[in-house]
Amino acid sequence: MLVEETDSRTTMDSLTKWRRNHEDSGYAMQENAGLLRATVAALRKRKARTYLRWVKGHAGHPRNEGADKLAGEGARKAAADVVDCTIDATLKVSGCKLSALTQKLTYRIIRERTESSLQQRRAADVNVQKVLTGVSLCFSVDLDEATLWRSIRRKTFSRECRQFMWMVMHDGYMVGHRWLKDNMSDELRARAICKRCDEVESMEHILFDCAANGRGTIWELLEETWELTGKRWSEPCWGNTLGAGCAAFQTADGKRDPLIESLWMTLVSESMYLIWKLRCERVIQNDGEEPSIREVENRWYSAIDQRLGLERKIAALTIRKRSRAMSRVEQIWEPVLVDLDNLPAGVSVTLGVLVGIRRVRRWDPG
Repeated sequence: MLVEETDSRTTMDSLTKWRRNHEDSGYAMQENAGLLRATVAALRKRKARTYLRWVKGHAGHPRNEGADKLAGEGARKAAADVVDCTIDATLKVSGCKLSALTQKLTYRIIRERTESSLQQRRAADVNVQKVLTGVSLCFSVDLDEATLWRSIRRKTFSRECRQFMWMVMHDGYMVGHRWLKDNMSDELRARAICKRCDEVESMEHILFDCAANGRGTIWELLEETWELTGKRWSEPCWGNTLGAGCAAFQTADGKRDPLIESLWMTLVSESMYLIWKLRCERVIQNDGEEPSIREVENRWYSAIDQRLGLERKIAALTIRKRSRAMSRVEQIWEPVLVDLDNLPAGVSVTLGVLVGIRRVRRWDPG
């Protein structure tokens, strides 16, 4: 008889009560499908019985503390250990049952198989390294590529911002060097140049360097608004913009502050996407004519207020745990809301009450 102890209920349930469902679905929805398959096969190969026992983590349990210590030592290794996940052919369970297939599951399987046969673009590799390095410098967080790609899919980002960030990471937009191909006419090749700065455009130039009205003003507005939170400010770069989903801020007692992290993700993603939209309007629609600074400011405040309004509506329409959802929205946006101290509790997320972020800049009509 073998008794194995774990502080992970998810792992224990995956090997016991969820095992049949995972096998029926071909492990398509599992992050660590290979490890789960190999572990289940190893347990089946044993002749004697195996029992799993849950123990509370970080509670002074000697064997659990020893396992945590070994895990920490393994994480600090320069190269990962090779784990043999070979499965005996007689124990291998492949495919999935037709009765378990759903449309969502089918699309997930097709996507995983398609992605496994694709090679990542060289430009995407370069951008990923820029973001990973920037995240480490800005937030002192070391990530792997998989974590970075998952962070872009976080629901805190709007659908448009998620799509934009994904395209930027993959160098998918038709800007700069893409217009300089040999088969391009002189007219098309001229689109590679930023007329305002007289240099070849790139996404880095558009987001962080371009002198045209829009980019600089938007980042200044974000900085001035962020100062209301009392948290540190870092100049926009690949790490704290494209890597915003991995942002790490701390409370006064040194713990992670998920509310401030959510606010940063929202503000920086909406700002970055607006810079891109203004650039496209200037280059494509307006033949190089730049918007006024006041117009840029109004567009930025409008975009942020619209995002706040959307979150208020979603919270107000949440049927289950409505009060918790509304309270979370208020806690996230509280540092930058206007006159919140003079409003009754909960009113900032109540539909029908006009609430917006503080306008740091005031225009003199004279």
